[in-house]
Amino acid sequence: MPRRQGGALLLMVSLLLATLAALAFGMNRAGGVELRSINDDYEGRAAAYLAEAGVAAARWSGQVGGCTYKKIDPTLLGAGVFTSTVKDKDEDEIDVTATGAVNGAMRTVTRTKLPLFDFKETKRVELSKDMVDTTIMNPSSESLEALPTLRLASGTSHVLMNWDLDDIDDGDVLVLSATLTLVPTSANSVARQVAVHRVTTQWDRSATWIKARPSTNWSGGNYDSAVLARADIGAAPASLDLTGLFNSWASKRVAAQGALLRLVGSNQEISFHSREATTSSRRPTLQVEYAEDC
Repeated sequence: MPRRQGGALLLMVSLLLATLAALAFGMNRAGGVELRSINDDYEGRAAAYLAEAGVAAARWSGQVGGCTYKKIDPTLLGAGVFTSTVKDKDEDEIDVTATGAVNGAMRTVTRTKLPLFDFKETKRVELSKDMVDTTIMNPSSESLEALPTLRLASGTSHVLMNWDLDDIDDGDVLVLSATLTLVPTSANSVARQVAVHRVTTQWDRSATWIKARPSTNWSGGNYDSAVLARADIGAAPASLDLTGLFNSWASKRVAAQGALLRLVGSNQEISFHSREATTSSRRPTLQVEYAEDC
């Protein structure tokens, strides 16, 4: 697995374990008879968290080890310890039983059919070739899909983008990174913050501010209110992390209906080169790295 992805994933696990260590360490501050019941409850919950850390450690070990399965020996964490045992159920799923212990408290959890992905043999693809991008602008009722630029204006102009997922839709996959890169059409002395949202209505190349497609009306695009990515964009090419969005599509948790970009601030404008730009190096790019199931 590339060092960059390995470091990012290791950081995620390290943060989890560090949080649990801080929780376990905090138990040492409580004392006195009147706090004994509180301590007992605290230690029990800490032991349960440690057991979950054991599950995560077993799954992590199997994935970075290239679909291996092994027992996790007792591992000290703060004032406690966890251990876990892995049972191979199928090629791409494992059952894990883990135990966490803190002082006299002990908790055991079992998690079944946990998916396992091969982090040692990741793949990279660029999904820029078959993408669709367009500007929807109020009050325009005409499609702007063929223009060489994408324009954002506060409250009156949004950008829609979608990609063909066939290259990552050939089985169960875990998207490790999905990076959208946009190139501004001109230098901006003051950066504009751009937010990305998941589109919740199917649209096509004919989309406008008032219609998603000929048979479906909307107003400025239908999208989930959760912001998936943000970037302050000035003169230089900007990257937006769409990993979570692509993972939700690859796992079929939500329908792949594209992304909507909008300006967060008021009274602002910014433009980017579109896929119709005459210079190919200025067109939007989408790089995806993913792991297949074991």
